[in-house]
Amino acid sequence: MKFTHSRETLLEALQATLSAIEKKQTAPILENVLIQVRDGAIHWRGTNLELEVAISTPIIDATLGEVTLPARKLFDICKSLPPESMIEFNIEDNRAKISCGRSRFELIALPASEFPDLEDIQINHEFMIPENIFKQLFDSVSFAMANQDVRYYLNGLLLELIPTHVRSVATDGHRLSLYTYQMPTHVSDKIQIIVPRKSILELTKLLRSDNQTNIKIQLSNNHLRVQLDHLRFTTKLVDGRYPDYQAAVPPQGKIRVEIDRKELKEVLARVAILSNEKFRGVRLELDNNKLRVQSNNPEQESAQDEIDVLYQGEEFSIGFNVNYLLDAVNHLDSDSMYMNFNSPESSALITDPHNDNIRNVVMPIRL
Repeated sequence: MKFTHSRETLLEALQATLSAIEKKQTAPILENVLIQVRDGAIHWRGTNLELEVAISTPIIDATLGEVTLPARKLFDICKSLPPESMIEFNIEDNRAKISCGRSRFELIALPASEFPDLEDIQINHEFMIPENIFKQLFDSVSFAMANQDVRYYLNGLLLELIPTHVRSVATDGHRLSLYTYQMPTHVSDKIQIIVPRKSILELTKLLRSDNQTNIKIQLSNNHLRVQLDHLRFTTKLVDGRYPDYQAAVPPQGKIRVEIDRKELKEVLARVAILSNEKFRGVRLELDNNKLRVQSNNPEQESAQDEIDVLYQGEEFSIGFNVNYLLDAVNHLDSDSMYMNFNSPESSALITDPHNDNIRNVVMPIRL
């Protein structure tokens, strides 16, 4: 088996497949990338048995065949070579000879027949969606996903389809975020799937925010597959039932405050400096178009800051974990924002006045 490729094309293919390859694997074959020359293209595939990334690149000079090579070593070799260079591969007897100019490398190859396959999945539903919108569904809410929670179904993101919209939801039990995009999904009933945390983080790296072209999304009972031009991303789904997120989203609230988002970010960051390092608590106090933010810590140190807001009503006070509050504020886009409250004991609803798609919920804490 022989083939020649440009350094830049090789790096693109290897960078994509490496997102599915763990650094330390129990089986050596899972540290390798599968390379197949067939059907007028070179096909690259990496997997960790939970997710798989496959990408195709054009043939320059190649003979048919297939092999697996150590993915990270191959990536490092290609990265070390001069830009715009051509790299030649010659694979014989489980050895891969790689040459570029006067540089020579030799890697051990493993048989392609040992490489695991996730390709054979039964597609139940598919739909098209702009790539930038699909990325936005994940980027807007993924900050609220749990990480290594015993409630394993929270260590991921809920993707929900109903006939009129697609929605993403993430929660760790302390805060919740949801993003809704109105579009016909051609489903007759509601579909809910839970995409694992690692898959969300890797997929968002591959999706492009500046591309409005439709991409194909395919769903099976156990898999999500995303087709992007010459790249295909497949992941297993979390087997579990997501909690009733609708019950955790409070109504608009008896109290609505309009706030300059950037100004609030700056105030929260300043006051957080002297908050308790463990609980990260800050108190918000509302009173006649003023929002006062306070913090203190066990060393008897304290901080206070104040901004003007649009609020007419009785005095109101509530406490939050400042990190959760900042995450919610940072994942809005407009210059202003709404904070909606019902009581000091109930969650706050944070919304964007100019974008009804996004809603963030933060639970209060006792201070």
